[in-house]
Amino acid sequence: MRSRSVVWLTLLILGTLVLALGAAVVAWIAAEDITQSRTDARLQHEAAERELRALARDLVGEAQQSARRLVEGADRRLRLWIAEEPLSLYRDPVTHGLDLEALRQGLKAEVSTRSLAEKDHVDIVTRAMAAHADARIERVAEGLEAAARGQAEAASETRRDRLVLRLALLLVGMAVLLAGTLYVLVLAPVRRLRAVVDRIASGDLATPVTQDRWVSREMDVLASDVDRMRDQIHRATENLEAQVERKTERLAHTLDERTKALEELRTAQDHLVQAEKMAGLGTLAGGVAHEFNNLLGGILGCLESARAGTDDPSVHDDLSMAQRTAGRAAELVSALLGVARPGSGRFEPVPLETVLDDVLRAAAVTARQRGIELASEIEASPVVEGDEGQLHQVVLNLVTNALQAVDDGERIVVRLAATEGRALLEVRDSGPGVDPEDRGRVFEPFFTRRSGGTGLGLFVSYGIVERHGGRIEVDEAPEGGARFTVRLPLAREPSARV
Repeated sequence: MRSRSVVWLTLLILGTLVLALGAAVVAWIAAEDITQSRTDARLQHEAAERELRALARDLVGEAQQSARRLVEGADRRLRLWIAEEPLSLYRDPVTHGLDLEALRQGLKAEVSTRSLAEKDHVDIVTRAMAAHADARIERVAEGLEAAARGQAEAASETRRDRLVLRLALLLVGMAVLLAGTLYVLVLAPVRRLRAVVDRIASGDLATPVTQDRWVSREMDVLASDVDRMRDQIHRATENLEAQVERKTERLAHTLDERTKALEELRTAQDHLVQAEKMAGLGTLAGGVAHEFNNLLGGILGCLESARAGTDDPSVHDDLSMAQRTAGRAAELVSALLGVARPGSGRFEPVPLETVLDDVLRAAAVTARQRGIELASEIEASPVVEGDEGQLHQVVLNLVTNALQAVDDGERIVVRLAATEGRALLEVRDSGPGVDPEDRGRVFEPFFTRRSGGTGLGLFVSYGIVERHGGRIEVDEAPEGGARFTVRLPLAREPSARV
């Protein structure tokens, strides 16, 4: 109710102000009209006085000029009469002298006669001058009347224009006042309410809608309705968010369980595939190893006998080469049997740093000959449980592959660390690397991209690492080449062993 009374009071003050402004404008215009009328009358009077005085001066001048011309004409005519009048008519017959009395009488008669004629001439001139003066006075009066009429019309137009201009200014002022009032009472509250609605639409449901004390009752009711709508949406959203959060948690839990199950299934499948490969290779190796070893044994026996029965150095060298080749074939068969039919030897604590030092010393000769930088990064000295010979074979295979992959003058880095309860061995090089499509096959038996390779080194290493409970992976090295990473479980503390 208070806001409504404020609105009515504002409108009453505004109406009173408009009426006062209108009355002030009307009074202003009336005062200026009176002042302008007096000024116009004074100016007209002064103009008429100037015109009449000029006319009087002109008429007096013309009258004086006419009188002077009349006097000069009469005098000239009288002189001409005297000059032309014969004096013999005025001589005394007795004395034969000039009779002045007769001359005076004759002159008087002539002057009288000429005065009547001059009087008629003066009357004619006077009437002509009077007619001329009347015509000029009439023209001046008409001019003054026309000027007064023009000034009156101009003053009327000026007053009309001034009235229109000031009424327009009054209307503009009233429009500005009405627009300001409309803005304060309607548009500003609507704009603020729209900003509130936009804020609610953007998600801000916690901030309540503030009530404006200077708005009308209708705007106040509308703001209350918007605030009630915000509160209802806020409660509904909170309930919905709680439900979504609970369902999301259940879904995340379910997804985690399914992800773990899928990872376990994938791991089991990988182990199953690897076991099938190992079983196939074991069957193959077990089927041919006996005969192949017998053949190799016979060949080695014959080679040994042949070496003992000859002293020819060239034949001796050839037989030694054949013997070494047969020995490598025997080692290859042993490696195959070692992967396919792993032994059940006892695992013991193995310091990986010691194994790495042995491998680096063995590979240092080849690296120096080819100018290859063979660097090590020892961040920790982890100890794992396993077969030291097999782990030595894994590290040697990885370093040997790196030496075969890089060109002369390039770099190989071997990193040893411990993280998350596992030992980490990383061998990376700056060579060409392993193609992404080949990374899933490099640990398969007999797979190789290198000319002369058997494709068994990484396969054997994979089997050894798997038997030790670890993982071996390949990806791209920061230097751009290949990076092989081996993760093995750390050895248990001595007090925890059985």
